Amino acid sequence: MTIMVPTADLAELPSGTRVQETFGVDEFRRRLAAMGPLVKDRAPEAEANRRLLPETFGQLRDARLFRVAQPPMFGGVGLDIDQVYEIAFELGRADPSTGWNAAFYALHNHQIGMMPKETQEEYWAASYDVQMATASGVVRAVFEDQGDTVLVNGEWDFASGVDYADWLQLNRLTEKGAQQMLLHRSQFEIIDNWRTAGARATGSNRVRVVDARVPPHRTLDAQLMANGDTVGRQLHPSRFYKLPIFPWMGYVITCAIIGAAQGMLDVFSDQAPRRREMTTGDMFVDRAANQLRIAEASAEVHAARQIHAGDVRLFHEWADADYRPTMLERAAVRRNAAYCVKLCLNAAYRLFEVGGASAIYDHNPLQRYYRDISVMSHSIAVVWDPIAEQYSRVLWDLPPKSYNL
Repeated sequence: MTIMVPTADLAELPSGTRVQETFGVDEFRRRLAAMGPLVKDRAPEAEANRRLLPETFGQLRDARLFRVAQPPMFGGVGLDIDQVYEIAFELGRADPSTGWNAAFYALHNHQIGMMPKETQEEYWAASYDVQMATASGVVRAVFEDQGDTVLVNGEWDFASGVDYADWLQLNRLTEKGAQQMLLHRSQFEIIDNWRTAGARATGSNRVRVVDARVPPHRTLDAQLMANGDTVGRQLHPSRFYKLPIFPWMGYVITCAIIGAAQGMLDVFSDQAPRRREMTTGDMFVDRAANQLRIAEASAEVHAARQIHAGDVRLFHEWADADYRPTMLERAAVRRNAAYCVKLCLNAAYRLFEVGGASAIYDHNPLQRYYRDISVMSHSIAVVWDPIAEQYSRVLWDLPPKSYNL
């Protein structure tokens, strides 16, 4: 059932309906801005909860923020990945974990548009408000081909936001290459093991799969995604379906981290004028060393934002020209996204270092931002060393070591 309703009535809709709604960038930004203060106020509680708070999830869902890059054919609001980047940055600025989860929910609903159309129809059959999680850390994985289906058993870590997920995507490596596989909520169990130094509110728990059968229409050759050759190119209007997925997808994580670094800068800038040096009594902001730290940290975050903005313009140019970027161009974008994280990590360390003894208290947001940025920077999609190595290998005509270019 599809229901058309005025925007003001969205919060009162029953769950499980297929509401079709479209809005532009201005309305999107109004809704996103309205969520920022709520998310920021709830950050300590969300961290203690070790997952996104139910009320926050519900409000983000009802604001249709998870649908911004979802195909319009299946309830999408008519925007694109550009707005997923904005979600990651703005909500990450308020609370890094919420920005991370919200951006992933929106990203994953775009990704479903790459699966076979039969899968898309199945995914959104009951509601347009559906979420998917991915689990990337293999603990134990066994895949058995049994005729047309695949029997799946195993455990995987790092399933961010899985508590609110209706579906789960897993990665399978075969001799022929990688495959993406989609499992329904009834086919996996959540293991509550997410007790970490930071990013606690992402709820990135372990999942267990026992004797789950995956039909062929719920699998996708990762090489099709890597080259921008999925059915999404023909079915849906988003320019990002024309592009290799791995260069632009990494920036979703990067933008959450850039937003977190900007949020840490905001907190530091707000606290600094009220601080005094313990040994001299002088105003903290009068000391040249402190002025240099904030200037350098803000320059690093600004540089990261500009690098990202430049690559987004490049994505638009590639898509509009239906241009297939070279391996070196793809590797360069992935290098840039990882380097932005490196810049933000440097900025976070510098701010925490000069934050003083008061920065270590639980009630001080500086320590939470610092921990969250540190933990998020460990994501395999943005870790500097392997991505930098990959770029250099491609530059020097050596075979790449990973399929995700």
